[in-house]
Amino acid sequence: VKIVAASSVWLASKLEESPRKARQVIIVFHRMECRREGLPIEHLDLFSKKFSELKMEMSRTERHILKEMGFVCHVEHPHKFISNYLATLETLELRQEAWNLANDSLRTTLCVRFKSEVVACGVVYAAARRFQIPLPENPPWWKAFDAEKSGIDEVCRVLAHLYSLPKAKYIPVCK
Repeated sequence: VKIVAASSVWLASKLEESPRKARQVIIVFHRMECRREGLPIEHLDLFSKKFSELKMEMSRTERHILKEMGFVCHVEHPHKFISNYLATLETLELRQEAWNLANDSLRTTLCVRFKSEVVACGVVYAAARRFQIPLPENPPWWKAFDAEKSGIDEVCRVLAHLYSLPKAKYIPVCK
């Protein structure tokens, strides 16, 4: 679990705008493990056998993750659509709430299940419902943004379920 987490963070950093070196990810995860285990935080020697093995294992796990994903790892975020949609709907007061919902949607599988346009419409709709701001229904506003009502409803359902869950807690992983 720990090496998959480290490899996932390493891969994610490459896909976003802040690539990190394997060395940086390994050092951070090593420090986190020392803290979790209640051990003194020791310096990980970059020329040690342990570091070399961790780096090789992380690289191997990254390749396995990519293979499982079919090397398809580009995800378009809904954030870039939100401001345009709100400006078109003339409801800019929903911007911060919709943005927050879009951030929280990244904790779910929505970004791989639906097109970004649908997720953006879903978070705009959820924000409008929260603040009780009506959106145009005739014609349906979501049609202009290439979304279906069923997809928007599913985005809202998933977000509602996310907010119903208890706060996340750390669960120790066996060695």
